[in-house]
Amino acid sequence: MKKKRKAPPPSSGRKLSGAATAAAAIPLALSLLPAALDRATSKGPETTAAAAAFFKPNCELPFDDIKTEGLTVDAKCGPDGSAAADDAKTRLEMNAKNNFCAGGSATPITYDDLKGLQALSDKDGLKQTVKTSRASLTNIFKSAAGNQVGEGSLVQLVAFVLHAKNSNKGTGEVVNCKLKTVEENDIHIELTIDKSDDDPCDSVTAEMSPHFRPEAWDELVNLKLERPVRITGQIFFDNSHAPCHDDVRPTPNRISVWEIHPVYQFEVCKAKEKTLAACDVKNNSLWVPLDQWSNPKDEGK
Repeated sequence: MKKKRKAPPPSSGRKLSGAATAAAAIPLALSLLPAALDRATSKGPETTAAAAAFFKPNCELPFDDIKTEGLTVDAKCGPDGSAAADDAKTRLEMNAKNNFCAGGSATPITYDDLKGLQALSDKDGLKQTVKTSRASLTNIFKSAAGNQVGEGSLVQLVAFVLHAKNSNKGTGEVVNCKLKTVEENDIHIELTIDKSDDDPCDSVTAEMSPHFRPEAWDELVNLKLERPVRITGQIFFDNSHAPCHDDVRPTPNRISVWEIHPVYQFEVCKAKEKTLAACDVKNNSLWVPLDQWSNPKDEGK
């Protein structure tokens, strides 16, 4: 069942009647019609100025059956975020972060694959190639399993959650139009393959976007999952940040700026043994979606 969170009250002004609202909307709707028709055959997030007032991916959301409707961030923030109209680099980056339309079957990747992508981008200086296009990021790396992956690839990663937190509370970030509440910002997830290593500089990252985020996913920040998780989503190259290296610890701490962003699905392994070996990424019978997961004793709730 689709859920609808209660949106915050308007900051000022009176509410219009239904008739007045409809009347006021007609001229705007007519003005947007040509642009809407032009977008009808396009793929991926809408990127025109007409989409700036709302968020609407041109595909069914991967979590459509449990999405949350009525969120402020979806009403106020489009796929460009708050990037300036003349800032092509940032707009391209924001649109990549907001891509819920990566298709095909999910390709398994590993922690080492994300490290390998980082090594490749360090060597080739990819940050210098994305000012006007991100095409150079597609299928640039051969994974350990022999698959070509890069930005926009739909992938699955099995790891442990080191830490999950609400990002940018009180400050916001460009991708979410600088909105400031936890419901309007990403959930930042630090992932590790070594439960004994608690250094976030050795972690890799996944991000849950606030757009239509399922209410059950918000609870991740309160869980202490002691078992592997399987994260499905698209690979994204965060060219605005740098990884930890030598004694340098940039924020956010992580070993690679290649991340899974946005998350399309988050699942918990139900195998008796809480090990990576027991939780085969390809064995769907082992995985329970987070919105269906319920094991309070096991997870310290």
